Amino acid sequence: MSWRWVTHLAKAGVQITALINRADPTATIDPRTALLPPGIPDGCAPVFVDVAPPIWSRRLPIVAYTALDYQGWQRRALAEARSRHAEEPVDIVHHLSWASVHHGTQLVRLGAPFILGPVGGGTTSAEGYRDCFEDSWRYERLRNLLVRSIAWNPMARRLVRGSALLVASNPETKVLLERLGSEEVELMLDDGVDPDELRTEPVQQSASGPLRILWVGRIMERKALGMALEAVARAAQTTPVTMTVIGDGEHRFVVADRLAELGAEGVIDDRGWVDQAAVDDAYSHHDVLLFNSVRDNGSAPLHAASTHGLPAVVIAHQGPGAITSEDWAVRVPPSTTSETIDELARALVELAGDRDRRTSMGWAALEAAKRNTWPERAATMVRWYREVIERT
Repeated sequence: MSWRWVTHLAKAGVQITALINRADPTATIDPRTALLPPGIPDGCAPVFVDVAPPIWSRRLPIVAYTALDYQGWQRRALAEARSRHAEEPVDIVHHLSWASVHHGTQLVRLGAPFILGPVGGGTTSAEGYRDCFEDSWRYERLRNLLVRSIAWNPMARRLVRGSALLVASNPETKVLLERLGSEEVELMLDDGVDPDELRTEPVQQSASGPLRILWVGRIMERKALGMALEAVARAAQTTPVTMTVIGDGEHRFVVADRLAELGAEGVIDDRGWVDQAAVDDAYSHHDVLLFNSVRDNGSAPLHAASTHGLPAVVIAHQGPGAITSEDWAVRVPPSTTSETIDELARALVELAGDRDRRTSMGWAALEAAKRNTWPERAATMVRWYREVIERT
C-alpha cells in the first residue's frame, strides 16, 4: 500500500522523500531495490531513506513493541526529517502508513504543514458481538475503552492540534477525530485498486449447482469466521451452498472443530494459507464474497472483490460499510451475533436464487472499483496538498 501511494503520487508530479522502516523482513516490496513503474515525470523519482528502527525492543510482546519500538523509530525519523528540512525545506509532511490516531506521530513536530492518513483507529466492537471474542474479550473491552477515552490521550490531542489535514479511512474514525476538535477531516478508503487489476466484465455467475461463497482473511476473532460458518450452515439447511475458506491465523483453534465438521458434510472447503495466485483464482471462481468482520478499519478482500466484479455480503459498519454500497453488496445492519447469523444466512439464500441480481451486482462492483483506482486517489490527495499549501 505504501509503495503504491509513493509511486502514484510521483506519477502525479509530486517530488517525494520517503522515510522507510524495513523492520519487517516479510514485506513483499523493498523500495530500495524495486523497479519504479513507468510514467514518472523527470525529476519526480521518489527518494527512499532507510531509517533504522531500534533493536532492543524486538524482544518485547507485540503490544509493547508497538508502543515503544515504533515511537523510537519515529524519533529517529523526525531527526532525519529535521536535518533534510533544514537543508531543503519541504512543502508538506505526510504520515502515510502505520499511521495511528492513538500513537500519534513525531513528524507533526517538523514545522511543515502536516497531513495524516488515511487512518483508522475509531472503530470499536459492539457489545452485541461479545461472544465472537471467546479468547480475547477482556483485551477487546480495554481497546474499546481506549478508543472512547481518546479525549484524554495527549499524543492524539497533539496530533490534531498540529495537523493541517486529517484523512479518515472510515466514518467512525472521522467522528472520533472531529470529537478531538479537528475541523479538517476528509474521508478516503484505506486502500485502492490498480487499473491493471480491473476485469473487463464481472466474474461468471454459476447457473446451476450450489452458490459458491468465498471467505478470505486472517483467522482472528474480530474477523468472526465462526459467525460466517454458522450462517453458511444455516443457509445450507434450505439451499445448496458451499463456502471456500482461505486464510490462517492465531485463532484457528477456536473454529477448527466446526471447520472439520462442515468440511466432512461438504459445505466447507478449508484451503488454509495459499499464495496470491491461488487467492486471485478463487475470486474468479466464486459467486459471492462473505466479509463479516465485527471490527475493521477497511477490508483488502472487499477491494479485491470489487476489481473482480464479485458481489459481497457484509456487516454494514466501519470500513466494510464505507467500501461497499447497496448496488453491489447485501449490507446487513450490525446487531448481535445470533441476529447477524440469521441475516447473513437469509442474504445468502436470496442471492442463491437470483443469478440476475448477482450479475447486476457484479457490474456495480466493477464500477465501484473504477472510482477507487490509485491514479484517482493520488489526484485527490494532490488536490488536498494544494489546498493545504494555499491555506498555510
